[in-house]
Amino acid sequence: MRTLRWAPHAAIGWATAYGLVRLWFATGHAPAWELPGNDLLIPRWPSLAFCALSAVLVVLPVSRPTIALTWAAAAGWVAVCGFALLDVVAAVLPGLGIPFDPIGMLSRLGGLAGAALLAATALARQRRLDPSCLRCSGLPTVASTPRWAVAGALVAVAGCLIRLGAQAVVGFASTPYGGRLAVILFETGFVLAGTVLPLLLVTRAGRLFPRWMLLLPGGGLGAGITAYFGVGLLQMTVAAARHEPVFGEIDLPEAFFWVAVPAYLVWGMGLLAATYGYYLRTRPPCLGCGR
Repeated sequence: MRTLRWAPHAAIGWATAYGLVRLWFATGHAPAWELPGNDLLIPRWPSLAFCALSAVLVVLPVSRPTIALTWAAAAGWVAVCGFALLDVVAAVLPGLGIPFDPIGMLSRLGGLAGAALLAATALARQRRLDPSCLRCSGLPTVASTPRWAVAGALVAVAGCLIRLGAQAVVGFASTPYGGRLAVILFETGFVLAGTVLPLLLVTRAGRLFPRWMLLLPGGGLGAGITAYFGVGLLQMTVAAARHEPVFGEIDLPEAFFWVAVPAYLVWGMGLLAATYGYYLRTRPPCLGCGR
């Protein structure tokens, strides 16, 4: 299990099966999605090409460049499945009024499964190139929280506060959500995830909790926010280059999005950095090499 020898074979099987699903959707058989656009944040034919590219990366000879590209492909699949963040929010807080699309969610879970298999493939090949320890792959051991993790936590908090500031300027009554209790729960979680969670990840107080209790929300929210709003910022940039309105269907000033979306992005990236620093700081000694 630790050597992940199964991962490349599983990744090829996933690329084939999921590629057939993408082909079925691309040839006019896709259902009507509840969320705007497609199930993924890229068009249907490019998503099929992405499956083919993923398969090619898996069968290429093992080298450091192909490992780096495989990691990049895994990150890419997380990015194009950015609507999965809305799936979680819609499922946990149905009172917000965010559409819940079970079929779209299953499709995005399929894409995220591919991301996990590509990441496992990249890790397995890293271990082949450096087999000194097949358990930890030479992960660094840190005696204290790295400075870059602390910086990431502060950036995450700053991003959250900037996002709240942008909302204060346009007015909190302009939020598109419904359901009073659901909004209260959402906003409470929003503030906790943007202020308390990043700081817990880089301070001693965070080590009072079981590791999974901070790693799961830190990694999940960090990846989801980064993917969703990273793609959103790219879409905004393309729209601006074409002299098209940015999210014109939403009744908010365009300047709001140019502040809020980058704020979300730095929040997510900072949270990922803080979470990785927490992982390194709290991981137990490797059973294989003792590091």
